[in-house]
Amino acid sequence: MVMGLLLEPLPASWPTPAPPQPTGLRGLLTRLQEMADAVRRPGNLDDLEGHLRRAATQAIVREAYFRTVGEQQDQQRRPAAFAEAWKSHLAALLAQDTVKFSGRSPITATGRDTDLAWKLYDAASRIRAEAITHATATPSKRQLSRPPTLWYAFAIAAGDDYPTLGEVHYAICEPCGIGLLRKIDFSSDWRFCGLGTRALRELEARHPALTWYTTGQYESAQSFYERYRQDSSSPWTANQCPCPHFGGRDQTREARPPPDGGALARA
Repeated sequence: MVMGLLLEPLPASWPTPAPPQPTGLRGLLTRLQEMADAVRRPGNLDDLEGHLRRAATQAIVREAYFRTVGEQQDQQRRPAAFAEAWKSHLAALLAQDTVKFSGRSPITATGRDTDLAWKLYDAASRIRAEAITHATATPSKRQLSRPPTLWYAFAIAAGDDYPTLGEVHYAICEPCGIGLLRKIDFSSDWRFCGLGTRALRELEARHPALTWYTTGQYESAQSFYERYRQDSSSPWTANQCPCPHFGGRDQTREARPPPDGGALARA
């Protein structure tokens, strides 16, 4: 929904306040759906100049967002700090007489709508915050596996508009009482939002009797793993092979750390 707001054509005028609606994510999604419907209604396409100004304004807000996302790996900003950084990038772009970035022609001050830019930022940043707050785990889906191990995956999602913010892949061996965290994968938009911790807690809640371990980590992921393990209600072991049933040729190959740096590198 964030990218939809930053990419899809906007109506000629910003929607006026509507009567009271449901609160939380459902209410926000309802309001945004109304905005999307307004875009598609006949009669909302005004002159070409107005359309180009709205598109240029969207491009500036989108560029500020992408710049903030691009800094996440180094800055590791939590949601509130991310929103402030996005706001700062947007303010810096709007302060320029002419905005230049790759992929489109320069945008002059007369070719953009500053008021619309801030309304768009406010709506998109609230959508992002609501999605993070209301994100939940989907049911575990069984994957191809070799007994006695069972392999699963589930997603962290926030409604139909965000069916997958990130994914968790894991395996269990009930006879040995061991669980293997294979990988947690979140896109750069949703890293450092607490969703990795939420995913691990969900993992433990679904299989509370197991002792868990994960594959080798790079330093950045290892620090997250160590912090989480200290506060976890489930036992985690540093032993890299606590269960012989995960040692088969095919399964060890699948369980190796991914190129991005390990199971927790993106949490």
